[in-house]
Amino acid sequence: MEFEVAKEKAVRYLVTAKKTEYEVRLKLKKSNFSDDTIDEVINYLIKIDYINDEEYVDAYIRQCMHLLNYSIFEIKQKLLQKGIKKYIIEEKVEKLKETDYENELIKKLLNGKLKNMEEIKVKKYLYRRGLSQCSFDFEE
Repeated sequence: MEFEVAKEKAVRYLVTAKKTEYEVRLKLKKSNFSDDTIDEVINYLIKIDYINDEEYVDAYIRQCMHLLNYSIFEIKQKLLQKGIKKYIIEEKVEKLKETDYENELIKKLLNGKLKNMEEIKVKKYLYRRGLSQCSFDFEE
């Protein structure tokens, strides 16, 4: 009986948006379900593909790149906060590192938000965003 109630609560939680395994676990824990029931519900939801952290990471990275303009460092930090396993993050981010994404992001920022800023302030801003290791020449 507890399994059915927990499963229903988890499914209602997942209807609005994709969530990570960690987020669903937290939601069920807050509702005072037992650890065994939570494990059983999580395994069921993974089996029927309602929870898929790898797909979640792919979608989240796309969103961060196109809508939020996050650096790779920021993406990694946000995913860690969402409870994604480190090996999944590293695997997905490695593919992103192989592209010219961060240099393109810097160009976009320099032509927009940072256009009229002093070089030292630009460098500090990029450093805070985790973009200090990019091979970008400010003289371009």
